[in-house]
Amino acid sequence: MDANKYTAWNIGTEDTPCYVTVMEANKIFNISKVSRVDQDSEKGYQRVLSEKRANDIAQYLNDGNIIPGSIILSAQEGFHVSYNKQSMELELEPNNSSLFVIDGQHRLWGASKCEQEIYLPVCIFTNLELKQEVQYFLDINSNQKGVPKTLRIELLKFLSEPDSTDEVLNRLFNDLGNDTSSALFNKISPTKSIVGKISHVPFRASIEPLIESYILNKFDYESKKTLLINYLNAVENTLIKIEDDPKRITSSAFFQAIFKIFEAVCEYSMAYFKNYKQSSFEEILSGIASIDFEKHQGSNQQAINSLAQEMKVLVELHASKLNAPEDLF
Repeated sequence: MDANKYTAWNIGTEDTPCYVTVMEANKIFNISKVSRVDQDSEKGYQRVLSEKRANDIAQYLNDGNIIPGSIILSAQEGFHVSYNKQSMELELEPNNSSLFVIDGQHRLWGASKCEQEIYLPVCIFTNLELKQEVQYFLDINSNQKGVPKTLRIELLKFLSEPDSTDEVLNRLFNDLGNDTSSALFNKISPTKSIVGKISHVPFRASIEPLIESYILNKFDYESKKTLLINYLNAVENTLIKIEDDPKRITSSAFFQAIFKIFEAVCEYSMAYFKNYKQSSFEEILSGIASIDFEKHQGSNQQAINSLAQEMKVLVELHASKLNAPEDLF
């Protein structure tokens, strides 16, 4: 087949043909252009190109991966496109004009940077006016829905290396949520945020900084899990004493704040009781009984830090009055 001829399917309408085919990335790159707002405020509408993003895509492809998403193109005035319906043959003649990239500029640039020849699926529109190109660009990019962060984290379980931090965090999340002895039993949501449940996002924000800390780092997985269950159960019982209801434990802001004082509570528990038992944690955490949660509204980092700081001060004051003994766990 001629270098400018491709087997293609017309999936468009009589007024707006749209040809689907496969082309070499370098070929598309050489006969296409992108109009960006920063270069042409009158007609440009594309986002600014990021060379880092293109390089990342090139590396991804060089590693043997495939990006199946189509590059969306629009033939500009002077770019001749002819199609034989019987032979399903598409012929392209640039004639000093070009194809305009409506969507996929980074994938195209990245693929053109690859060490080997990359073939990409393309959709080529003809007869589009600028207004229609902009509308397609907005429709494509506005209707795409990103993967929720908590679902992305959940999917890491299929990619994580054994004993990696990601793997340990995912195991802890699922084990603490499925163990009937845990305060988080039946209170986790792996794939989306739900009121009354803890998702991966606050869980990871709370626990990840502690995994390599001097307290959790010295224990094997089962001991880490036991220590966290003891702590969470102590937190739950403390909330029941304060509010007659433990539901605050699934509040993202409170969950993150209570784990910001985890190491301090562990230190006091070891200093005064020589163990990490639930009963010892409860005694230390009873120091926050006088806290007024109504003063700590909001879920931003400043509100979380403010709540954690007050609880830490109250725990410290209470712990200074304690004294006693027993074995680990």
